[in-house]
Amino acid sequence: MLTNYLEMIQSVERDREALLFSDRVYTYGNLADLALEKQKQLHLENRKQQLAVIRESSILEQLVAFLACQGTGAVPLIVPNDTTVPDAFFEIKIPDEACMAVMTSGTTGSGKLLFRTFESWYGYFETQNRIFGISGESRLFAQGSLAFTGNLNLYLAQLSAGAAVIACDLFDPRLWKQQLEAYRADGIYLIPAKLRALKQVYEREREPEKQTNRHIRLILSGSQSFGGAEALAVQRIFPHADLILYYGASELNYVSYVHGRDMGEDKTLIGRKFPDVDICLKDGRIHVTTPYGVVGAGTDTFVGDYGHWDEAGNLYFDGRRDDICNINGRKISSVRVENAMLDVPGVKEAAVKASSRGGHDTLMAWVVLDMPTAGTGPEAERPLQKQEMKRKIRNHLIQVLSASEIPQGILFLEALPKNESGKVRKRDLI
Repeated sequence: MLTNYLEMIQSVERDREALLFSDRVYTYGNLADLALEKQKQLHLENRKQQLAVIRESSILEQLVAFLACQGTGAVPLIVPNDTTVPDAFFEIKIPDEACMAVMTSGTTGSGKLLFRTFESWYGYFETQNRIFGISGESRLFAQGSLAFTGNLNLYLAQLSAGAAVIACDLFDPRLWKQQLEAYRADGIYLIPAKLRALKQVYEREREPEKQTNRHIRLILSGSQSFGGAEALAVQRIFPHADLILYYGASELNYVSYVHGRDMGEDKTLIGRKFPDVDICLKDGRIHVTTPYGVVGAGTDTFVGDYGHWDEAGNLYFDGRRDDICNINGRKISSVRVENAMLDVPGVKEAAVKASSRGGHDTLMAWVVLDMPTAGTGPEAERPLQKQEMKRKIRNHLIQVLSASEIPQGILFLEALPKNESGKVRKRDLI
């Protein structure tokens, strides 16, 4: 019986491909050997249960260090190398059964340290792999740091099946396309913003045969909104792929999912529940019952998110607690407003929140443009371009939203501030 992730790696045939990273192929045997060597360097054997912070920038080094901690007293916590871990976290008593730690901050900035047992993820890998269509022959491409628990979970789930992960730590959609094709990937895991960037690379190809990839069978995405029109656009590039958008939380694991074929105009649709998970709404808050949460969460947990059902039993995401804005006594979902803004041609990203101005709260929006004229041409013309975009945005919002949902101000940025998982840090928008 397996008790940790290093044992999981060691249980697979040594010569099977496990990780393709930075133009090198690492087998399961290679990963196990690197982790065992790392254990010797860090002197981790028989240590008292304590937090081991991993700040490596390389995905390979993150994974090896994580595996090296398994079966020792060190409880790994992977963080971006520029992240400050509060001193108080090192004083927290670590549960005896913990095999890893996760630091979450969401959009509020108040950090939490969470602990997971081996079984809380590994025990669900078989179920999630079945739903996602992952087998021992799968070759999943993923981009981004393992400090993002969505990446770490999918990597470990792939490896639990004896499958291969094609990993990239660079934000370079052209490189992603090259690696997808060179390494014969049959699956993709990218958050919606990155998936859109990859889609654009294919669309810009001049030769028709280079505008599609018929080898991809699975596209996984999460953490952000995605709609039916976008799903159809992605399907044209990857015609044989099953697109799945999932909803989950660091505290819980997976909660619900929806296939691309079932998506509609409403981008907040997050579908139906995963097996062994129950969902109900209490005062609009999403209440989840699952045996696969973090240590101490219990089986019944509020995740701080709001939602609603439709008549067919589908769940919709209305936003986190700080996404619900109180404007003149009315509750406004900033997620609903943001999705409406994203339907305007030329709007690449949008963030909305309540802002105190003139002694009262007003709804404000921050927009990143994606249009040929944005940021180009004579400096004097740029304000005119932005004024025209403001007019287009407002005209569209008037048609689809109520008067109280229309932002009083629209500001343009080159990029929105985001955390490791791709979520916008709204506290930094002023």
